[in-house]
Amino acid sequence: MLFASLLLAPVLALGSVKAEPSPAACAVPPSSAVLVDVRDKGAKGNGQNDDTAAIQAAIDAVAGTGGTVLVPGGTYMVDAAGKKRIRLKSDMTLRLARGAVIKAMPTSAKKYAVLSISGASNVTVVGGTLEGERDHHHGKIGEAGMGIRIDRGADTVTISGVTARKMWGDGFYVQDAKDVRFCGVVADGNRRQGLSIVDASGVTVIDSVFKNTRGTRPSAGIDLEPNKPAHKITNIRIEGSKFLDNAGSGIQIAGKRGRVAKVEIARNTFRGNRPLLVEDAPAVRAASICANRQVAHETAATEGLNAYADPVALVVHQNDCGEGTDLRFETNRAKRKRSK
Repeated sequence: MLFASLLLAPVLALGSVKAEPSPAACAVPPSSAVLVDVRDKGAKGNGQNDDTAAIQAAIDAVAGTGGTVLVPGGTYMVDAAGKKRIRLKSDMTLRLARGAVIKAMPTSAKKYAVLSISGASNVTVVGGTLEGERDHHHGKIGEAGMGIRIDRGADTVTISGVTARKMWGDGFYVQDAKDVRFCGVVADGNRRQGLSIVDASGVTVIDSVFKNTRGTRPSAGIDLEPNKPAHKITNIRIEGSKFLDNAGSGIQIAGKRGRVAKVEIARNTFRGNRPLLVEDAPAVRAASICANRQVAHETAATEGLNAYADPVALVVHQNDCGEGTDLRFETNRAKRKRSK
């Protein structure tokens, strides 16, 4: 395991690790007092009506003002695959109250986005839950159903305290964007990735949880993977987050198709999945991956038929940040193939 070559401290016995993120604190305050409640635009939030148009109408009313769209508690059904799906615009905040769920209606579409932030700047999304339709999807192909899709030059975007779950693809997706922050988010039970970063500069992930990703490869908590040579991923910081019970790696970095550089991964916890996989990314330095820990469960050896052995949580701590040198943990698939 690649992560093992970086683990320098002894193994310690410890209790279970809590999975809740700290309170989201990175949301940018609205710059104006403009406030529009989606119910005033006709949204029902009853889990039955199509509230897509009403939510979009509230967004259109607030866009450009620096104000806030409020989504009160309730379940708001939306058409995430249609041409009129919800698109956030520049200079605005979308705030979901506690208990507010924006839920995608079942579809056979290969791709969708519950919320789209495309070409917009100074956008904040705070709180609530975005729920996909993977349990009721009308097909078996495709893997691009997203909770929040950030793309086409989007700039200065903050996602704070948002849960994205049960997506046909990824909880969160970033391509062609810069200055994006995820703070206190949860990605749970998504099919492909918790978060995909494809082409971006300046992405920060702090105090977040990525768990139970499984269904189609690579099923990582976070995947940093350019799709083509023109894509570049740089200035990435992932800190203080938890990666729990994903079918793939907690964090995967795959630079076969494009450049990945300046990545910092520190003070994260990995449990129930391979912690870290880095391939074809020589610009990613092991010295910038530090102070993480891996939790594994082990049962003590039996002492006879009448003995009962409790599982013990074993925690392996990595070297502290600033210590050690680059251990060149990077692996290259092409080199492995030539060596066979």
